[in-house]
Amino acid sequence: MIEMSKSRLAYTAALLTVSGIAIVSLLYVMIPLTPYVISEFSVSPIHAVWASSIFSMAFALGNLFFGTLSDRVPKKRLILTGLILLVICTLSVELASSFTPFLVLRAAQGFLAASFPPVALAYVSEVIPPAQRPSVISYLSCGFLLAGVAGQIFSAEVAASWGMKAVFASLSVIYVILIVISLRLPKDLPNAERPANGPGVFEAFRALVRIPALLVAYGAAVTILMSFVAMFFGLNEFAVQQLHLSPDRILWLRLISMIGMVAALFCGSWIRRFGPVRVLVAGFLTAAAGLAGEAALSGVNMALFIAATVVFVAGIAAAVPSIISRIGLLGSAARGMALALYGFFVFVGASLGPILAAALMPFGFAALCGTLSVIMLAAAVSAWSAKPSANDERLNAVNS
Repeated sequence: MIEMSKSRLAYTAALLTVSGIAIVSLLYVMIPLTPYVISEFSVSPIHAVWASSIFSMAFALGNLFFGTLSDRVPKKRLILTGLILLVICTLSVELASSFTPFLVLRAAQGFLAASFPPVALAYVSEVIPPAQRPSVISYLSCGFLLAGVAGQIFSAEVAASWGMKAVFASLSVIYVILIVISLRLPKDLPNAERPANGPGVFEAFRALVRIPALLVAYGAAVTILMSFVAMFFGLNEFAVQQLHLSPDRILWLRLISMIGMVAALFCGSWIRRFGPVRVLVAGFLTAAAGLAGEAALSGVNMALFIAATVVFVAGIAAAVPSIISRIGLLGSAARGMALALYGFFVFVGASLGPILAAALMPFGFAALCGTLSVIMLAAAVSAWSAKPSANDERLNAVNS
């Protein structure tokens, strides 16, 4: 039986959440920095979005590597090692003098940043008492989503004052601080079920891909950050070119959208009461409604348009912890690998987000949001079609 004092639990949950915000922000810092990349390296807007997409692709691959590795080595050690390497790489990004080295370093940064999310989620499942796990997973998931807005605000403000490269230097300092205070995280317990060799890993992978409900969850996972990233990329362009908002008003628009993140804080109790599938479907439907509202109201009423943006963010905030809980449940003993595959698929979606936004924005922000709304509806239908099976109930009993 896992036991942990309230103060220890609060410290662990808070530190992991803050670390998640700081690390995953690396994906989103490029959204406001796109004009700086175009100016700094003399590239086209289409080429500039690759600074985000290549990070996401490398992040997706890194999730597979580090998530699988977390089933075999101590998770706390893996988190600390990844942070140390990430500091070195992030400092190197600011030294890039041309676009190609910059992209290479962004890819390396994405791969190393992936040492945190899947490992932290598996770590929570190992060190946090079962009764508190859904809540801590919800906080951590909320942190990952807050990174989407916090990263944009941080990079926009720092770059406006000190330039693009100061963004990466500042993040490096934050990561050093996180390394120091992470030394006090509780050690993860030895896992007797952790695969000891290569064949064990492949056997676990084969077992996971034979679970139909898990494959459906992975398909749904692709749509989550794809829609989130695409919407914010499109919103940034729409706010500048169509709404003609000043930087300060764009900042307030991003801040107000964070209100929707509050939904993630309640997901732990919702998941315990209604189950992850129902909360996941409700999240997708809410996100679809928010996107439909954005499409309909983008040129009509600013206050209602902002409200629709909050609704969309709330839907995504509900979907993320519920799909993580669902995948962790279905993954059972191979939870690290199951969450690694989740990270792979969700960040494949994130890498497609800027590309999708660039392709659809010539047709207007309403066209982008309308398309994303249809995608969210399709994800809701697919998630609901994979109803909990008897095997799911067995896994629930084992993990509770």
